[in-house]
Amino acid sequence: MLTTIREKAQGWIAWVIVILISVPFALWGINEYFDAEKKVVVAEINGNELMLQDFHQQLQRQRNALRQRFDGKIDNKIFETLAFKQRVLNEMITQRLVTADIRKQNYQISDQQLASFLRSNPSFQENGSFSPELYAQAVRSNGLSPSAFENQIRMGNIIGQIREGFTRSVINNDAELDDLLRLQQEKRNFRSVSLAGKSFIDKININEADIKQFYDLNKKQYMTPDEVRVEYITLSLADVAKQIQPDEEALRTYYQENKDRFTQPEQRKAQHILLAVASDASDEEIKRIEKLASDLAKQAREGKDFAEMAKKFSVDSLSSKYGGDLGYFEKGVMDAAFDEKVFSMRKGEISGPVRSLFGIHIIKLNDIRPETGKSFDEVREQISKEYALREASQRYGQMAEELQNIVYEQPTTLQPAADALGLKIVTTGWFSRAGGQGIPEKRPFIDSAFSEDVLFEGLNSEVVETSADTLVALRLLEHREPKQMQLADVSDEIKQTLLKQRSKELIAKEVDKLIKELHSGKTTLAQIAETEGLKLSNHEEVARSGNASLSAALLREVFRSSVSAPGKDNAAESVQLENGDYAIFSVTKVLPGNPQDVPENIREKIRLVLQQRQGGDLFSDYERGLYESADIVIHTDKL
Repeated sequence: MLTTIREKAQGWIAWVIVILISVPFALWGINEYFDAEKKVVVAEINGNELMLQDFHQQLQRQRNALRQRFDGKIDNKIFETLAFKQRVLNEMITQRLVTADIRKQNYQISDQQLASFLRSNPSFQENGSFSPELYAQAVRSNGLSPSAFENQIRMGNIIGQIREGFTRSVINNDAELDDLLRLQQEKRNFRSVSLAGKSFIDKININEADIKQFYDLNKKQYMTPDEVRVEYITLSLADVAKQIQPDEEALRTYYQENKDRFTQPEQRKAQHILLAVASDASDEEIKRIEKLASDLAKQAREGKDFAEMAKKFSVDSLSSKYGGDLGYFEKGVMDAAFDEKVFSMRKGEISGPVRSLFGIHIIKLNDIRPETGKSFDEVREQISKEYALREASQRYGQMAEELQNIVYEQPTTLQPAADALGLKIVTTGWFSRAGGQGIPEKRPFIDSAFSEDVLFEGLNSEVVETSADTLVALRLLEHREPKQMQLADVSDEIKQTLLKQRSKELIAKEVDKLIKELHSGKTTLAQIAETEGLKLSNHEEVARSGNASLSAALLREVFRSSVSAPGKDNAAESVQLENGDYAIFSVTKVLPGNPQDVPENIREKIRLVLQQRQGGDLFSDYERGLYESADIVIHTDKL
């Protein structure tokens, strides 16, 4: 049907279509059609509208992120569920509320801090240096302009600082930590027996009638897979970049335009001692602290160990344990007053009191790294790649649009698109909806191959993105429809299925019977082991973790279970193991952990984990509070 419309929509038929669609345009106005999506509001947040277009963009980013995380092996139907869409929308609403609160509180990240973060972020580095190519790729993959991407990172940094603030506000007392350690260090004694499912198989008789009955009831399970063989063309940014051969003049012009990027600004290495000044401190108190700072500076100049004084007096908890060392930093990273002083000092100089937003500092300048630049020849290879990528990005966008147009306008062949763009038509082998080898492993490719237009109408697929900056269009060559498999071909498979099912039923029934007998006190695990010919295993002082020889499922249940009475197994429990077998166990003793046995460095690591977890909970409460106090209207019917 779609093919017919596309092929016939020309000549007098096209004019008829134009006249027909002109009627609604005339009645309701053409602008209403073109502006329809722009005006669709999916949510209102304190009177501010969240538009459908923005929601769709975020949905697409979430889909791409999930596809990448699961290597494309994810059911696309999940993305169309209302639950998924509502989750994404709620995240957007929460993010906007947090952003609004950040602006209200006037939290800021300076341009220098942002630049420092971008240069030092491993995601944007290649061989230890900032890579504009990786940065540009990150911008494109997020579907944002460079300024919007930078604003997103800036806001992410501010949110990170707020989250860190919540974490730092958490105070874990020793009693709370000891309780956690006591549980973590707890050990248990228990005994157990295992019942293997295969031991019940000999008691099961599967006949031909059973197999046929199961086959007749489950015929849909025994069909050959729906398979296709397709041809496709691929347009990738990397391939476009390979075609670009810049001349020397273009590269030198690019170098001059971006020379500042190939320059490492001057860096300075300093130590400091920070003395706290209360916001409501009196003039007298400030003079006292300045006097202390002057005394400390004098002692340092006279040879007293600056690092030891920093450890003793500095309130900067992050640097004081390292003797006040701040490492190397560029101009514009620190507080303005601190920054101005440091970059006016001589190497080895110790400053007098310096007042900043954080308190009063004494600064020692340890080293100066002068500004360094790289010559054209040193960065020629890097520039060549960047230039090619920049030019390719523009050409790629144009080619992508042309690819989409030709594939749509010539719906029954890929040849015109391949000829126009210099692309090669490639043929796949047979593959099913589960995928195949090579590009048929990609979920967007598989979904396109089995779409209605491709499978039943014989049309080209839509142009889809199979990975970052890689577009593919395909069309069907052959289709093998599912066929019913014969009973003789699947008889052995069905027999094994029935054996597994019935053995599970038998073992579950046997375990349930034995547990009841143990709870009633009629028997013990030792007696069951002797009667049933099972091995009784005794486990002494077993910890919660670090037991590779024991089933994780068994351990989990052991540490949830009650203790049996002495000489009995009246609190015995059962658990199905990872291999399908069952274990029946009885805890005989609980040995509480001793927090004092935990080394101090381990205690501090656990304290930090606990602090971060509780800080995360506080930040979630902060987000929830913003959400609950906001005036939010969600238009679910627009999702």
